[in-house]
Amino acid sequence: MNKARAFNPFLCARTDKLMALIAEVQVQMSGYEAYHETRKRARRPADQVTYDRTVEAILCDLCAVELGPDNDSIHLPLSNKVLRSKSRYKGTALGKTLPAILDVMSAPEMDFVVVEKGHSTFKIVDGDLNVAFAGGQQTILKAGPKLLSRIEHFGIVRDDIGPAPEEEAIILRAPKHHSNSIAKYQEYEDDEATLALRQQMTDINAWLDTADITCSHPQVDPTHRRLRRIFNNSDFAQGGRLYGGFWQAMSSDERLEHILIEDDWCVELDYGQMSLLLLYAEAQAQDYVPVGDLYDLSEYGIPTECRKGIKKVMQAIINSPGVPRRLPKGSRKHFPSRINLRDILRAVEKKHPVIFPLMTSGIGMQLFRKESDILVDVLETLRSEGIVALPVHDAVVVRDDNADKAGAVMKQVFREHTGITPDVSLG
Repeated sequence: MNKARAFNPFLCARTDKLMALIAEVQVQMSGYEAYHETRKRARRPADQVTYDRTVEAILCDLCAVELGPDNDSIHLPLSNKVLRSKSRYKGTALGKTLPAILDVMSAPEMDFVVVEKGHSTFKIVDGDLNVAFAGGQQTILKAGPKLLSRIEHFGIVRDDIGPAPEEEAIILRAPKHHSNSIAKYQEYEDDEATLALRQQMTDINAWLDTADITCSHPQVDPTHRRLRRIFNNSDFAQGGRLYGGFWQAMSSDERLEHILIEDDWCVELDYGQMSLLLLYAEAQAQDYVPVGDLYDLSEYGIPTECRKGIKKVMQAIINSPGVPRRLPKGSRKHFPSRINLRDILRAVEKKHPVIFPLMTSGIGMQLFRKESDILVDVLETLRSEGIVALPVHDAVVVRDDNADKAGAVMKQVFREHTGITPDVSLG
């Protein structure tokens, strides 16, 4: 049974030895084309760039699969609907030249790739013999014997493979059809704002790509550090959080136990009560922020030991399109049975009367945009001072001896954005 994963068209060679392997394959492919006269004339320069990039992406991903623990093959679409479509998210390698390239790479004389052709099945749906798609399998690729021998000959390892800069770093998602659906990527036209956003991510990713970051966790690949900003609901004013770094899927304890930055242990610095502070800034009510813990509702009848549940409820209020009608999942256990959602909402409104109307306005995604802008500015400021930082939504992971400086930067950037000085604590 194949353990195939989706083709990643955004890998490239980052070392001379992998480039040498790719060059050798391309020479043999050119010889095959010349011998079999599969081409009557030379490719145009632009077509040659596409051809070279496609060969590189295929070889790099097959090397990655072969060198990784979880899969033995990749699957990919070869339909014209996919390969001839234009999309900023698709990647050069998923283009119309892909099938012809695979034909050469998998030819008996080449044997660099083993191809198992995909198939579709259809079923008759009515008495007029109309048919509908009933499932199928994408084409599956495995490293062929000759590629396996080249991997061994050149001594290729996972660190020889890196992310290609062509992968889109600014993602716009369409609205979800329902809460459990996956939002589709949406095309957009670039303007000054998106170009500026992309340049920020280009600079941050280039910095992280060359940074000295290691991870001892056996199921983590520390080369996966290219970040993307994902915006939501067809609106660049919503969302914008950073995704893609290997550290983000790890727990906080795992990050501190396994990640080294410049051969030193790390700490995690968190903004305290960030969403609520952003709401006070949005309401132009900086002078009305209550003193102390913003999640403390004990004055209004909710015990302090309910803090975890209170935080869950407040986040649900902020991120729901309207006032929630039931306690969010996992929060009931944090409250005594005598306390219901109405009691909590009443206490929250009394604690935060200035911002409660905003809290219940469905503003969550706009706050994510403000939060992510702050985090990007923090990363850019730390980068300018030579400090490597790994973002985790409202927190950063930095080398232990950079904690004081990073904390000061986080406070300064937040204050510049909001007029409020936040608490920054060790996570």
